[in-house]
Amino acid sequence: TQNMSVNGNDPGQNNFQMDGVNITNFANSGSANDASLYTGVGIPSPDALQEFKVQTSTYDASYGRNPGANVNVVTKSGSNQFHGTAFEFLRDSIFNANDFFYNRNNPASATTKQILNQNQFGGVLGGPIKKDRFFIFGSYQGTRQKNGLASQGVTNALLPPIPAGDRSAPGFREALGAASCPQNHVGDNNFRTPSGSQNVLCDGSNINPVALNILNIKLPNGQYYFPSSGVAGYRQVTFTSPAIYNGDQVLINGDYLINAKNTLAARWFYTNDPQVAPLGGQLPGAENHLGFDNVNSVLKLTTLVSNTIVNEARISMQRNLAQTGAQGVPNVTNAALGITPNVPGVDLPPPFTISASGFTILGGINNGTYSVTNQRQVADQVSISRGRHTMRAGFEWERNDWPITWSGTRGNFYVGSFNDLLVGGPQNTATGQPGNINQCLFCTRSAPQGIVHGYSAPGGSAFFQDDFKFNSRLTLNIGIRWEYNGALTDKYGNLTQSWVSRIAAVPLPPSGPTTSGPGISQWVVPNNYLDHYPQPPDGVLINSRKSALRDRAPLSNVGPRFGFAYQANSKLVVRGGAGIFYDRVGGDRIVYSVEQGNPYSATIDFNSFNNLSLNNPFPATPVLGTFSSRYINFTPACLANATLPGCTSNLNVPFLDEVIHTPLVRQYNLGVQYEFVRGWVLEAGFVGSSSINLMEQYHNNNTARLASAANPINGITTNTTGNVAFRVPYLGYQAVGVRGTAFDAFANYNSMQVTIRRQFSHGFLFQGAYTWSKTMTVEYNDVANSNNAGDLGQQYGPATFSRPQRFVANYSYDLPFGTHSGILQKLVGGWNVSGVTVIQGGAPMTIADQTAGTLFGTSGTSQAGFGRVQLAPGMTYADIATPGGVESRLGGASGGPGWFNKAAFIAPPAMSPAGTVYYSAAGASGQAQCAAANPGITCGTLFGNSGTGVIHGPGQFNFDLSILKTTSIRERQTIQFRAEFFNAFNHPQFTNPNYGQGAIYALPNFAAGNFGQITSSSVNPRILQLALKYSF
Repeated sequence: TQNMSVNGNDPGQNNFQMDGVNITNFANSGSANDASLYTGVGIPSPDALQEFKVQTSTYDASYGRNPGANVNVVTKSGSNQFHGTAFEFLRDSIFNANDFFYNRNNPASATTKQILNQNQFGGVLGGPIKKDRFFIFGSYQGTRQKNGLASQGVTNALLPPIPAGDRSAPGFREALGAASCPQNHVGDNNFRTPSGSQNVLCDGSNINPVALNILNIKLPNGQYYFPSSGVAGYRQVTFTSPAIYNGDQVLINGDYLINAKNTLAARWFYTNDPQVAPLGGQLPGAENHLGFDNVNSVLKLTTLVSNTIVNEARISMQRNLAQTGAQGVPNVTNAALGITPNVPGVDLPPPFTISASGFTILGGINNGTYSVTNQRQVADQVSISRGRHTMRAGFEWERNDWPITWSGTRGNFYVGSFNDLLVGGPQNTATGQPGNINQCLFCTRSAPQGIVHGYSAPGGSAFFQDDFKFNSRLTLNIGIRWEYNGALTDKYGNLTQSWVSRIAAVPLPPSGPTTSGPGISQWVVPNNYLDHYPQPPDGVLINSRKSALRDRAPLSNVGPRFGFAYQANSKLVVRGGAGIFYDRVGGDRIVYSVEQGNPYSATIDFNSFNNLSLNNPFPATPVLGTFSSRYINFTPACLANATLPGCTSNLNVPFLDEVIHTPLVRQYNLGVQYEFVRGWVLEAGFVGSSSINLMEQYHNNNTARLASAANPINGITTNTTGNVAFRVPYLGYQAVGVRGTAFDAFANYNSMQVTIRRQFSHGFLFQGAYTWSKTMTVEYNDVANSNNAGDLGQQYGPATFSRPQRFVANYSYDLPFGTHSGILQKLVGGWNVSGVTVIQGGAPMTIADQTAGTLFGTSGTSQAGFGRVQLAPGMTYADIATPGGVESRLGGASGGPGWFNKAAFIAPPAMSPAGTVYYSAAGASGQAQCAAANPGITCGTLFGNSGTGVIHGPGQFNFDLSILKTTSIRERQTIQFRAEFFNAFNHPQFTNPNYGQGAIYALPNFAAGNFGQITSSSVNPRILQLALKYSF
């Protein structure tokens, strides 16, 4: 199942229903697909579906929960006659084309097919158990797939120079040093050692033994896990190792006519989707075992109260299970590599992400995770017909339980380059160079079994809808809906967090660590905390609620809905509507702020100036069972360099807004429908929305401010990278250390939507839909942390999922071979050609510079904040894109200049401690000019002047075609053959450059060889699927 964005709403704002019941996973933010800890939506076999309906704009008050698309599937029922199907769908590698980059990166293997073998088989059967009384319908579908084209089965890696041969030999270290030292790669743009990192010596003497142990890891087949690539420089390589997917699903429906007025319907659906992803990171050998299950069940009683009143009462339940195994290279342990583990007893080593090359080694962060959501609903709806009024009213109450065990104790360490991995050492205080390990995501200290939560959240809704036929031409649709999104609680009391209001109440924390009082007064625990833990220290607040909120969840989420349809004449209809919609934020967004709180866990965080090494990569953190204290020390030494030990607590603690405002979307539309030629209908309209209170994760509230003599900050009048900690709004926290799940983002959407539809006639059906739209927001993938994160307005720009122009056409044509008799009719009759064409523009990108904003304390990632790139003098946004067609601009081994014009960018401005700004120019960066004018002083950088979403990536132009042959065997029995071609013309279509959608993280050196390169496809190469289906 694919995620989708509808009418400017985020892909996570859709609602999925089956048989009238919401099946959206509470823990998965409306996402349709399975992903890591979260199970997506299970959809039955198409042969089991009676109806598939997608509502996209200002639907009536009976629907809600989310403001995006409302996708509702209705499954089939049995009848008085037995009916059914049996089918087999086949995909085989021999029928398919190879990926564009697979052929490019592996020319010797271009004739070898990437593996995609799939068998999808099953059938349906429905009929009577007791005629006119009791009916049953069943469905089964099985899928067996090996997929070397999916993202889990194919990766691209920029391999560093590693000499061939025996890596345990005495001379290997020296040979590796010679291959890796910068002096041997002068002028090689593919050789990347980011500024500030520690270089490998040419004799290899400073290569860390742990790095050598990593390079000596062997797979069970005897090959090295980290492949050799020669010594000539970095080389792009595509790895393919088929992912394995074996899925089964079963559906059973029953309908029982109790009497003339009452019908009982039961629906049960189960799907099991185990997966094996052999590419944990970019290198083969670290398998990831995933398991996803869905169970959906419904029991509904329909009662005909009278000829004008019908009541539907139902109870329903969904169970969504996601579990992952420990992901790592077999038989590789911390002890074998020489790494001191984060938690005793957790022996899998942490994965390392090499930022400059863009790939991860040693698997993933999980040691094994168990996540299950149990969702229960009770609902009732009554429908009443009274004259010109058709009225409906109803309510629904739900409870969502989410027990989860998250064992993310391995962490994921980031190093700037392969050379940083080789050196793997602490900061060099003599030269001022940072350490080689510069960040750790998902690094948490907890008990060996991980962090255990027992989340729960209630929800409810009620509505009234009146469809009023005002006269023969005008129909009005008037409704109102109330939504309640209950606050999250945890039965184990593990919902501790920090409130910003309590942080702000202590503007000057203590000068050293404390175990009580103002140093820990930011912490808040729920009122069931004492059921599981001892009395917290003085200073910690015990909340009056079980939740992490100061106030209860809003009860005022009332949304009116209005629509009309006016038939001007027999050919022209005018329609319009408006409404207010609320968004149920998924549990996964909420728990980010509380899942790793004290005292049940401790988040490990640090900046790049640290004393970590590959041998001991985990810094000291507070022991479990304590609350991290906040402090800052205003000594002269600390004021000059706050990175010195004991200067600041340097906390990085996420938070959840203590008062939640439910995301709200105002939608409106106006359109006409006109039959301009018999059988041809034109629809044209305007659709728009305005959204407020949108959720954004990781929102940084502590970006450092610039001080001056006229505007001192905490007595400081100068700006250096060493005094960032003293210029932040909340002392004792990192500049990126007060990151919240906030509800203050906003967005706007406006579009023109035109559809031409030819109704089915003479065997031909056509529909073409064109959308011209603009989606503007302050968010980037739920994050708003570029440049000054405290000013949301300066981040306002195109949404990352926006496709300004999009055209979709579907068509079907029964080939007119005439009507014949006998065997001739069976040969030439029943042929059909159909297809879908998608043409759309590319997604917008924000270009970031990891060296920008050092005076503000940003860390160069979307979660921790990044600075946008600086445009070179005289350059505009129009100069960013290189000229030519897509394939001529891929860059790197594909040829061409890459997607970006490197000359359009320049290093960020720098500022001296006294406040003089130095702008970069050709041949002299701002920092170099500042250093020359201020000898002995390190000048920090400012943010770049570019905006968000300033350039778009490659678009798509795709054809899917199908050829069908339906043959009647005898009365009520047919055989259908299909040949389906996905990306029928094998047209290469590409992802955004470098790191994918949304933001492109510019390397410190814009001349680096891979900056702006496109190295992966957005659409699979041509895939042929053959099918045979028997129906009776």
